[in-house]
Amino acid sequence: MQRVGIDIGGTFTDIVVFDESTGQVRRSKTPSTPSAPEDGFINALEKAGVAVDDVRALVHGTTIVTNLILERDGARVALITSHGFSDVLEIMRATRPLPYDLGWRKPTPLIPRAMCFEIDERIMADGTVVRPLDPENVAAVVDRILAEDVDGIAVSLMHAYLDPSHEQMVEAIIRAKAPHLHVSISSAICREIREYERANTTVANVYSMPRVRRYVSALRERVGSDSLVNYLSSEGGIQDGEEAARRPVTLCVSGPAGGVLGGAFVGEMTGHRNLVTVDMGGTSFDVAVIRDGRFELKNTFEIEWGLPVKTPTIDIKTIGAGGGSIVWIDEGGALRVGPQSAGAEPGPACYGRGGTECTVTDANLVLGLIKPDGLMPLDKSLAEKAVKKIADHFGVSIQEAAEGIYRVVNALMASAIRQMTVEKGVDPRSFALVPFGGAGGQHAAVLAREVGIPTILLPNMPSVFSAFGMVSAPIKISRSASIMKPLAELTVADRAAFFAALRAEVAATAPGIDAGPPRFECVLDLKYSKQAHEISVVVEEDWSNEQITTAFEDRHFQLYGTRLGHAVSVVTGRLTAISELPRLSLGTDSAAVETDAVPTSRTALTGVDAPVAVFDRTTLLPGMRLAGPCLVEEVDTSFYVPEGMVGTVDAYRNLIIAT
Repeated sequence: MQRVGIDIGGTFTDIVVFDESTGQVRRSKTPSTPSAPEDGFINALEKAGVAVDDVRALVHGTTIVTNLILERDGARVALITSHGFSDVLEIMRATRPLPYDLGWRKPTPLIPRAMCFEIDERIMADGTVVRPLDPENVAAVVDRILAEDVDGIAVSLMHAYLDPSHEQMVEAIIRAKAPHLHVSISSAICREIREYERANTTVANVYSMPRVRRYVSALRERVGSDSLVNYLSSEGGIQDGEEAARRPVTLCVSGPAGGVLGGAFVGEMTGHRNLVTVDMGGTSFDVAVIRDGRFELKNTFEIEWGLPVKTPTIDIKTIGAGGGSIVWIDEGGALRVGPQSAGAEPGPACYGRGGTECTVTDANLVLGLIKPDGLMPLDKSLAEKAVKKIADHFGVSIQEAAEGIYRVVNALMASAIRQMTVEKGVDPRSFALVPFGGAGGQHAAVLAREVGIPTILLPNMPSVFSAFGMVSAPIKISRSASIMKPLAELTVADRAAFFAALRAEVAATAPGIDAGPPRFECVLDLKYSKQAHEISVVVEEDWSNEQITTAFEDRHFQLYGTRLGHAVSVVTGRLTAISELPRLSLGTDSAAVETDAVPTSRTALTGVDAPVAVFDRTTLLPGMRLAGPCLVEEVDTSFYVPEGMVGTVDAYRNLIIAT
């Protein structure tokens, strides 16, 4: 049987196929088809020669939800909320990214103010119903909404996380009047406090639901199976198509999550427990940190600053700095890179598809960092023509302009790594860097030196590594609900009953894949009683309140350097069911060669005005050594080793570079 991972990115669609019987892994890469992503999906299957009957599990990562929200290209949606709260999406929060930037404007809400409707009901913060729901009032509001020709309705009533009955009644009325509409209620999508975050999450869910449902249905039809295609959630777990279509907000960072999973797997395989993963594809640059073998999860993800979605998500920092990122000159005459991208259509100028904008890929091709006759033939003359526009602006040579572009994009990416490490109290000097994505290897060595990371772990198949991570993913389903009580008022029995209810929910949503029995991870969001915000702490169900308090204070000290000893409150409880698929078994080469690798005869310029050795990675055997400056090339990517760095090939054919 085979396990398949397919990652659709902004520029390429990657596929990795793992044969469980032989341990063989094969890969392929095809151009993405943004107008019809399912075409790229099918193209990848066909190119890899995958037979549907031979597949145990197919896991798919997609950016469809992120793109819909960023581009404001979702469905026409209305919001029903409690009387007096129809401005919730406009008011947002009082914070801003740059406190002293008077020109900053709030992001545009997913739906306009005119499409927010109030109904006459109210549940208080203690669960008391002070104004019962009036079904006739709800029916009249639904009629007004139907006159607006909407695709869906989001329902987010005040304190519905405590008592969902009003929302459930509203949903029943909507479905009776308009069964064709897509509907999401907050008590089913986000049973947590904070009315803005809960409302925006519910709106985002129904905003993306029609497109995701069509996409899931299209893939089912194209592959000829109702259950074959599963989806990678933002928290790094497998879920089936029904769950993805019902809760599309869980797909917000579906693709990037795969690379973090792959990093954790390779780290465990090689004994590296502390890792910084960096994924540089065609559109973005994604950074995540793995400490002691675990990646951090966060409970709220902002697709755009000020637009939060409350769903479990691997903590990933994303910036618009990929191979296809467009190079431009700002109003002050300074060189800038991204976040705009040439994408897959037309792509960088060197693709020869009509693109004329200068991109990072064009600059790297001019510098000799990319093989021009690899998987996709690249036209260096077109790249030079695009870079020349930048060179002419600054009055420098094409080579110097390309070097400048290289330095600028490296500075952007190094800043993102520092934000995920140094600025969070993490010392990068005790970590290894895991670069992947089609462009990651061209910049990784310089980034490692810049931020002080001493080791680079270049995995096999780095350009399709996110798809590889999907092959290694477990089944993972999460549910949560706010509790809002002092810890002292909760007994062990109370917590057991709470988690048992969540366990019953997740049991009904696991995809039909042959996997081991689930293990359950319990988390409590805790805070000192007078604090405004909480932190997540992994707990055991049978722990005493004293044990939970100790774990909370230890975590508080780790994050903020203090243990206050004050009373502790429980804000939200979370349960995740995790079922592992059979562990990937990657073969090793038992005999190490322990000799210097021999480069090919081709040389390349890398901006240092000197020829460097070029190695074909397929010829590198375990134990081989190489020294910079050199290039290590694969059919679809390359890795640049600057002068002074040395590398060795390990038993799994990973390349370990000492910076």
